[in-house]
Amino acid sequence: MMNESSCHGEGASIPEALRNVPDDRRVVLDVRDQVRAGQEPFQRIMQSVMSLKDDQVFVLYNIFEPIPLYGVMAQRGFTHWTQKRGPEDWCITFYRADAQAAAAPAPAAASRPTEPVGDAIVVDARGLEPPQPMAKILENLPRIAAGGHILAMTDRRPMLLYPKLEERGFSFSTEETTHGWFETRIWK
Repeated sequence: MMNESSCHGEGASIPEALRNVPDDRRVVLDVRDQVRAGQEPFQRIMQSVMSLKDDQVFVLYNIFEPIPLYGVMAQRGFTHWTQKRGPEDWCITFYRADAQAAAAPAPAAASRPTEPVGDAIVVDARGLEPPQPMAKILENLPRIAAGGHILAMTDRRPMLLYPKLEERGFSFSTEETTHGWFETRIWK
């Protein structure tokens, strides 16, 4: 059974919907070592999510809170319960929201400043092997003038970039294009 000892730490207590979930209905993925090695776990995460049966929950262990993943999962009908268990130790349980929970507003970046409009500094990091895209984007951050922003294009969702941007006080949003690459807008 899933209980608070399965995924405990700072944060809200376990949601009622997760209190009696048996172990055989939990799909667990630990990407901490992969992320520490500088690898992008998004494909593994989404493969696990795609394999979920309707009655299963997805438990993800990561070294940071994967805030951008919340939006991706919300689009697929999932809500989450997040626990910070220690430094670089997060446990996030994604589960399908019931009708009442689905009617509640999804967590959003409402506390973040409004995304800028206008000309952007374009950083094309497609075709580069990790960690080169992140390095190329980070080296361009000082070029952002007041009110300006960077439009970074990458082959993968830049999950490892997000905590670095947050540490430096930047806001961001990422979208997958119809062409198959990702565009991340970064601003102060």
